[in-house]
Amino acid sequence: MTGLKWVDIANVDAVFKEGRTSWIVISEKTVGAQNLAMGVNETHVGGNVPAHKHDKEEEVMFFLQGKGQFVTKDQIIELKPGICVFNPPGETHSIVNTGDEILKFVWIYSPQLDSHRNK
Repeated sequence: MTGLKWVDIANVDAVFKEGRTSWIVISEKTVGAQNLAMGVNETHVGGNVPAHKHDKEEEVMFFLQGKGQFVTKDQIIELKPGICVFNPPGETHSIVNTGDEILKFVWIYSPQLDSHRNK
């Protein structure tokens, strides 16, 4: 796949996990991207993204809706619309919805996770 591509999120299958829903919008699987992946996450009221880390991937999250906390070993960042978080490789983190509506954010990985590739 080469050249300009576009995706309508309405045509992307949602991935449901306990407490959250994600859409992988841009990846090798969706458009042939080789260097990054991008998607949208909705963490439901009372839900969270459990503590985890990425060994080689940089991650950026831009928060669009709701309130929450981005939690690392050393820091808690209060989340609200307009907050953008850069998380370097190797940093364990979790995201908690502390509000009364969906916590919605766009995420980008570079390089993309192996699960985003056509392997």
